[in-house]
Amino acid sequence: MYPGPQPIVRIIEDLRFLIPKSTQAYTDYSNNHGFQDDGKFIKVFKMVESSSSIREPSFCRIMNRSDELLMPIPSNAAAKMWGVDKGPTNVLIETDDGRTFVVFISEAKGKFFLFNVWSDVVTHLRLKTGCLVIFNPLDSTRFKVTCCVNGMSPTCFWTSLLSRSSYFTVIPECILPRSHDDTLSDLISTIHLSDKTFHVKIETVGGKVCFTNGIDVIVSLYQLEAGCYFYFTKWFGYSFHVKIFGKNGVEMNFDDVNVDELHLLIV
Repeated sequence: MYPGPQPIVRIIEDLRFLIPKSTQAYTDYSNNHGFQDDGKFIKVFKMVESSSSIREPSFCRIMNRSDELLMPIPSNAAAKMWGVDKGPTNVLIETDDGRTFVVFISEAKGKFFLFNVWSDVVTHLRLKTGCLVIFNPLDSTRFKVTCCVNGMSPTCFWTSLLSRSSYFTVIPECILPRSHDDTLSDLISTIHLSDKTFHVKIETVGGKVCFTNGIDVIVSLYQLEAGCYFYFTKWFGYSFHVKIFGKNGVEMNFDDVNVDELHLLIV
């Protein structure tokens, strides 16, 4: 059985390396770091920070024509990353295929924009009007950018909440497992939101495969408003991770909501 989300702080095995004890690197490293001595080598482990220590929020934008040259950064996100009316001269943008771009920041009337070199990112990712672009901060001046062209990618898709009473969310066919059977009526998906887990029913409605019962619980529980965005990432099978962005494009934080107690009230 799948154990659920793993601890955020973890050892990244592919960052482990060995340093011969006969080299100057051994002496330099041993003078400055703790390590495990293992005969002829020392084993060095690098650990990633807990994501909870990175306070900068993710943010998103649905592209329009002007965004191809000048991409606005939500004021709420900019203030949390850099402080009020403060900003760097440039940021580093990384794409899923490993490309990096140094993009310059422009400021006008207290608002910040990605400007010079941003158009190169647009060209490289083939972004166009209607694409959802998500900026995931790695630190305050470095972002991992992902995008959904035509509303989806091979493992991700997004949708907006049309109204608080709406609980049908269409799942693109390319996201479903190859073995999916439209005739099944008892499919239950697992949706992870932050460190919380929800079970949402999957049904075929009007010829479309949709999340149904359970989405309304999330909407009610977090008091979501029409116009916010759901960004789903497929883990495997019918298990998904979701990020929710407010109407301002900034990721919403639900860490302070006690889901277990509220579920008892809803059920």
